[in-house]
Amino acid sequence: MNSLQKQTTAPTRESTENFVMEFEKMLLATGVLEAELIMTKLKYLGNNFDPFNPDITSECQQIMNNLKLTDHLKNPYLATNILLRLLDKTEEQVNNLKQ
Repeated sequence: MNSLQKQTTAPTRESTENFVMEFEKMLLATGVLEAELIMTKLKYLGNNFDPFNPDITSECQQIMNNLKLTDHLKNPYLATNILLRLLDKTEEQVNNLKQ
């Protein structure tokens, strides 16, 4: 019966690195307001998303889907690292745009 179950795997380190680079490219094309909105969403996830809890609130799920993070946050051991990296890049972009 196990062979019939759908196998889901978390993205590899390489695909995660590619995602972070693509996220950074997307940030470069944003304005201040959009970058600040992304920052707000990432902060919300940082405060309200528990990667070790299988129950995800609808708000967190909506943000994850919107930012295309859902697959990349499946591994609870990498989720916090990814969120912190994205927050750092977003904060850097917001600061650059405000200068």
